[in-house]
Amino acid sequence: MRLDVKHILQALLLLRCTALSAADKSAEAGRQLEGTLEEVVVTGREPRTGVVERIDARTLSSLAGASSNFENILKILPGVHSSNELSSQYSVRGGSYDENLVYVNGVEIYRPMLTRTGQQEGLSFINPNMTATIDFSTGGFGAEFGDKMSSVLNVAYRRPTSLGGSAEANLMGASAACDFALPNGKLGGVVGMRHKRATYLLGTLDAKGEYDPSFSDLQAALYFEPVRNLSFSVLGSYALNRYRFAPTNRETSFGTLDNPTNFTMYYEGGEDDLTQNLLGALTAKYRLSDNVVLGFTGSAVAMLEQERYDILGEYWLRQTLADAEASRDNSDIGVGAALDHARTGAATNVYVAEHSGSWYHNNGTLKWGVKMLRYHVHDEANRWQRIDSAGYMTPRSAENLYTKNSAYADLAVSARQYSMFVQEAYSIDAGAGRLRVTPGLRVTAVELSRELLVSPRLQAVFYPYGREDRQFFAAAGAYHQPSFFKEMKNPEMELNTAVTAQRSWHLTVGASATFVRYDIPFRLTSEAYYKRLLDLVPYRQDNIALLYDFRSRADGFVWGIDARLSAELVSGAESWVSLSLMQAQQDVRGDSYQTDDGQTVQPGYFPMPNDQRVNLSILLQDHLPALPHWRACMVLNYGTGLPSLAPSDDRYDLTFRMPPYRRVDVGLSYVLFDRTQGAAVKETFGNALQSCTFTIEALNLFNTRNVASYLWVRTTQYAEQPAAMVAVPNYLTPFRINLKLGITF
Repeated sequence: MRLDVKHILQALLLLRCTALSAADKSAEAGRQLEGTLEEVVVTGREPRTGVVERIDARTLSSLAGASSNFENILKILPGVHSSNELSSQYSVRGGSYDENLVYVNGVEIYRPMLTRTGQQEGLSFINPNMTATIDFSTGGFGAEFGDKMSSVLNVAYRRPTSLGGSAEANLMGASAACDFALPNGKLGGVVGMRHKRATYLLGTLDAKGEYDPSFSDLQAALYFEPVRNLSFSVLGSYALNRYRFAPTNRETSFGTLDNPTNFTMYYEGGEDDLTQNLLGALTAKYRLSDNVVLGFTGSAVAMLEQERYDILGEYWLRQTLADAEASRDNSDIGVGAALDHARTGAATNVYVAEHSGSWYHNNGTLKWGVKMLRYHVHDEANRWQRIDSAGYMTPRSAENLYTKNSAYADLAVSARQYSMFVQEAYSIDAGAGRLRVTPGLRVTAVELSRELLVSPRLQAVFYPYGREDRQFFAAAGAYHQPSFFKEMKNPEMELNTAVTAQRSWHLTVGASATFVRYDIPFRLTSEAYYKRLLDLVPYRQDNIALLYDFRSRADGFVWGIDARLSAELVSGAESWVSLSLMQAQQDVRGDSYQTDDGQTVQPGYFPMPNDQRVNLSILLQDHLPALPHWRACMVLNYGTGLPSLAPSDDRYDLTFRMPPYRRVDVGLSYVLFDRTQGAAVKETFGNALQSCTFTIEALNLFNTRNVASYLWVRTTQYAEQPAAMVAVPNYLTPFRINLKLGITF
């Protein structure tokens, strides 16, 4: 049977062959080969491989939400929770925000350290308009990813082969991305720009005033192939996030029908915060042979953060009557003033040099890597709070004037870390099916704490013969997190560079199955997991700020079950329901307290800050059958209340539950035209535009008052109630309408 060149190329592409043995062909044959390659389109999608989830990047463009951050899609996955729509931070299986690994094109991304609230945060690093592939694991990931205890997110930006792009504008900002590539495929890349001004959304918060936030970034991912078997890629990013706010007043009503309370505060002064982030990375890859690839990467990160505010607030806390006719009659239970001052700054520099390699052999893949990391952090703090509450200066002294929550420090830390890993993935015949096993070992040497961390890891996936719709997987391993600068300092700005790594052991088992109902293919995935936590550094969480205290260490555990049912109700638009059940607890070593009668009590285990027992998320995407140009998207989040700590200097067990987080966002889109669907449309701008979509979003459709954190206010003695501290809720955003216009070209 005769095979032409086209058939041969198709077979090679399907086998994922990356090298062609045709170097000596003539120029005419080369031109013919290029034309033939343009006719071959190979697509494939494997949504799950063991503990790693492959997320469809197309879903990002249709999600409705209060922010356009990439992390919106992670927050509706099983095992992930976030109770703050203004923030891109997320917790995975009870872990803190600092326990999540994030890679973009193989380069690790670092979080800012001074951000306290979601409205200050601005844009997250990952640009959703530039993404190509998204891999996410909630635990049990391989040795190639290292040194964090909860999750890994691995994002690859697009590698364009032609000219194109997209743009979007809405009431809170705008973004654009441009793809380019030379005809010979030697040079190309994608460039993205984003700008966000959240004044429209922040103006709905209880704290009124002049909001002036401005968040912008510019990113580029370029590639260059000067000669055969050698390629270079560049990742560059510059971000400038600035948050300015001059508050005027705040009024918050809370409590119950029997005990309604009103909190009123008047402000003077303002806040001016700045975060600058500059990243550059260069990667070289050399194909030593058909099945050996060597990589070398150098990257540098420079991050500057400043926080400046002087805010005077005078407050009244009133007990109001439930009777509407007597609503003007109330009693003051707390009157006072607070002056908050801060002049803080942090400069962080991280330099990384690493080598990685892959050997593709007959039965699997061997990977290895060596990495050297050097970082320098300089942190200056000058902050204090002066409180006049219930007629007394607190803390109270007859001789001196004290300030509360004061910190004065000038700290600097420089350190190195060295790590290496080796990982082998191979397949064996297990009789009833194919078993793919991935053992690995990761070793990290930490300079400051003088530790050698050894992390063995193992993943296994079983594919039964004759049942391609079934998959069973398991993973186990050690995950150690060396201390970074945040874990080395306490709230009083004392520094301890010898803080040892936090440790955890993961055990995960799960299964996935595909089945058809009503002519629709569904996929059901479920996991059960257990994490043993050792040498934890306890922390307090206030909004999105994490305050560590190295003077105590803790042990803990997390167990839970995650399940997800997904389907494409319409082609190209995935919907799913995810449910997570979890318990996360810790025990601070040696903690105890005295009761009023003099007895010593040891609290034992108590909930961790991200102990969310139940989390339910729904993503629904559909088309209206009678109106084919209309598309709908609904995102629902429900999570039981998180533990919140009462204000105590040495107690982590004084917790109470916040109200549950409930939110529904709905988007309704009208497709003006879409040439990618093959529909005949009127010529627009010389056929340069490929699609155009107009969207109206109803954010927080049911106007639920979700709580982000609490402001603690001291009360006077009234009626039969003694003086106490009252938690005034800081509410998140209410119902809002957003309009978006998106185009691709």
